[in-house]
Amino acid sequence: IYFGDDDYVDDKKGHILLKNQPLAICDKTANALASLNRDDIFISKSTYHYDGGGCC
Repeated sequence: IYFGDDDYVDDKKGHILLKNQPLAICDKTANALASLNRDDIFISKSTYHYDGGGCC
């Protein structure tokens, strides 16, 4: 979940996080977003659940 000052954040790799909107992502994308080292993105622990709605 992105909770920064802007309306969204774009990692320039195909992932756009809208402000205060949860997004289903795979572990690979979660790791890529975590590597940005931003303090305005919250990434929860993996649920290992895939329902077909998200990236990857």
